[in-house]
Amino acid sequence: MKYRDFHKAALCGILALSLLTGAACHRSTPGTSTSEAVSTTAPVYEMKAALNESASFGGMTLTVTAAEDSGQTMDSGNKALFFYVTLENNSGETVTCSYLNNFTLSVDGTYYEADQCCTIPAIHCLYTTHNERALNVEVENGTSVSGYVACEAKPGFSNLELHYIPKTTDRTSRITVPISSSDFIAAK
Repeated sequence: MKYRDFHKAALCGILALSLLTGAACHRSTPGTSTSEAVSTTAPVYEMKAALNESASFGGMTLTVTAAEDSGQTMDSGNKALFFYVTLENNSGETVTCSYLNNFTLSVDGTYYEADQCCTIPAIHCLYTTHNERALNVEVENGTSVSGYVACEAKPGFSNLELHYIPKTTDRTSRITVPISSSDFIAAK
């Protein structure tokens, strides 16, 4: 390989690495406040609904009818929390609804993706408490489903927001349900 060709190849490699590194740094990371995450990505479009109220987005309607504190602390030191949700599909197509792809949390302003909050230990707590699995179903057009979403959050939080993302390919469009710590009931 000639000296000049070697430098061209090295320069191309450095530029490619720089682009990949820049793209990776542009992602929202755990512990990033919601406003910081929004400022480095596309704008967030959301519909808000209070607990026991409904909101629709993208042909999907979400109602969160219960926010439960399991009373269990996991090995991480976080609390296991359960949300009983109903989803209605009027999108014109069958939609997959999964706790791991469609739900995220913001806890006291810090945004957590599903893999950071809908954890296996939280789902295990749901199963041992209610003998139910977390919501993971196909929802046909014109039908509705109900079930639990299990998440974990730091103890002593004041406010959290449960986010439902109807289309997993569009992480910036969602239904948000703000819930204060005083809204939680004890899991039965």
